[in-house]
Amino acid sequence: MPDSVLPLVEPDLVGIWKRNVWWFGLRWPFSLVLFSWVTVASTLAPEFHLDRYLFTMLAGFLGLVIGAHYIDIAGSSDKYLPYFPRMNRSAIRAVGVLAVLAGVAVGVYMSLIYSIWFLVFVVVGGFFALFYPIEKPKWLHSYAGFGMAWGFMPVLASYYIQALRIDLVGLGLAVFLGITVVEMHHMAVLTNEKEYAPETNKNARLLLRIHKAAAYAIGLILLISRLV
Repeated sequence: MPDSVLPLVEPDLVGIWKRNVWWFGLRWPFSLVLFSWVTVASTLAPEFHLDRYLFTMLAGFLGLVIGAHYIDIAGSSDKYLPYFPRMNRSAIRAVGVLAVLAGVAVGVYMSLIYSIWFLVFVVVGGFFALFYPIEKPKWLHSYAGFGMAWGFMPVLASYYIQALRIDLVGLGLAVFLGITVVEMHHMAVLTNEKEYAPETNKNARLLLRIHKAAAYAIGLILLISRLV
């Protein structure tokens, strides 16, 4: 089936994002939302340390943006094969696993220089990055699991590494953004043209654009407020 008439199964399988499976695999529109929520948590902590923020972003980029996404694509090759017929499943999976391990290594380094208790977040985050995409255990690949892996844990970890403590503000923020990413995920699901009506697809894409714009804006504004 020609690429131009393939029904969309993901909202970001359009434009420049579908030119190459390695480029698409980074899932930039959604990864930038993750970075925005990490930025919100980091900047709303009682203290803000730029070096810790940059390390947090690096660990997240390696472990979740590259690692988890590539493992997911390798495990869902039938879903993406019509769009990327020449994709090398083994190579994508290998890069994904190596990226997760590199992200864990950055997290271990942060634990050694900032707080050994941060290792708890590193271990749990590494577990989510490796096993959420392959749906093992099964309960992990659910809306609750997605909220934990892509919202609650990254946000709480980002808050903790700045403040070196967990308080009710950080916990409340993690809960709120954990629920928020589930909402975003559900909107993305509703854009699947194979399973939902065109009107549903259209409304879901509009809500996703609004959601992403809000996330990008608040993350950028709060980061600027800490840097100036």
